[in-house]
Amino acid sequence: MRILMINYEFPPIGGGGGNVTYYISKHLAQVGHEIHVITSGFRDLPKYQKMDGFHVHRVPVIRKNPNVCGVHEMLTYVISASFYCLRFTREFKPDVIHVFFGIPSGPVAYILKKIYGFPYVVFLGGRDVPRPHPDPPFYRWMYGVLSPAIKSIWGNAKAVVACSDDLRDMALKTCENSRINVIPDGVDLSRFHPETKDDNPEKIRILAIGRLIPRKGFHLLIQSLPEVMKLTSRDFCVEIVGDGPMKTELLKLTKKLGLEDKVIFAGSVPYEKLDEKYRQAHIFVLSSLAEGMPLVVLEAMASGLPVVASRVQGIQQLVKEGVNGYLFSLGDYMSLGRKLTKAIDNNQRLGNMGMESTRIVKKYDWANIAEQYYNKYQQNE
Repeated sequence: MRILMINYEFPPIGGGGGNVTYYISKHLAQVGHEIHVITSGFRDLPKYQKMDGFHVHRVPVIRKNPNVCGVHEMLTYVISASFYCLRFTREFKPDVIHVFFGIPSGPVAYILKKIYGFPYVVFLGGRDVPRPHPDPPFYRWMYGVLSPAIKSIWGNAKAVVACSDDLRDMALKTCENSRINVIPDGVDLSRFHPETKDDNPEKIRILAIGRLIPRKGFHLLIQSLPEVMKLTSRDFCVEIVGDGPMKTELLKLTKKLGLEDKVIFAGSVPYEKLDEKYRQAHIFVLSSLAEGMPLVVLEAMASGLPVVASRVQGIQQLVKEGVNGYLFSLGDYMSLGRKLTKAIDNNQRLGNMGMESTRIVKKYDWANIAEQYYNKYQQNE
């Protein structure tokens, strides 16, 4: 099967959605399908390269930051990718197009269907689904303006797939008559796996990974730490892996709260080295205000870590309260502090909770997820 993947972000730029594209492309290529990915160019990244059996094409865009993409920058991708794909697909003639995020990538697939008749499948990953309290707040205005386009893109798709039940339910509020399927995100179980650790470490290492933007809630994590220090006598540290526009603000907050000896800002770490960070940690924390299905949680679980997480979309399929972690309400940093303390002080159960994480995550292997998408490509509209 000839498959065209369209995503404005792809490693090493962007976040989890790009990794989803990478792993699905990799596993489909391994079983003999011809895969081409159309994504954004950035700085000195090659315009074309072949990796892991599939092809990556990077089109010219305006983009200043590898971690964050502004609305006007997304628009340059829509324009550039549309012109590129109109030429490229005349020869390639894909059997199906897989578009990642209804907005901004969806319009490219919509144009290709209207002109050439190529069917497409839409992946919904999070912020491309209208929501009542978006971050940043001006997205509420954008959702209103783009709502007719979003409905049209979904309505013309061969299939619409959300990465979690919660995200599907949210999407149905925008288009209640749509048939939206659920295929979860996955994890590379060959890369992310547990490592034997000291049963009683002198210092508990807490790990958080993500782009340093407001939606990821790292300010809430930092604000929770004074509460943790009040409630536990155990020594701990928090390592934050990632970069982004909030770094200066987060550094100032850390200093203001006197937490310089508790918080480590590791900066960006290449994705191929992230497994080392997971294996060094004892607890993983997710403090996000919105997600689709967070890949970092799947990776942490595969690495045998208990997880303390906010109740974002998709999380309750992964983290079971008191079984393999703890959950807290969105934005409630005091509750986050109490749940983190519970995990830190529950040292004897950390190993058991980590084992539960590895048990729960087994069914999310990328090979299984890629096969589910392939079955979706083959279904009649």
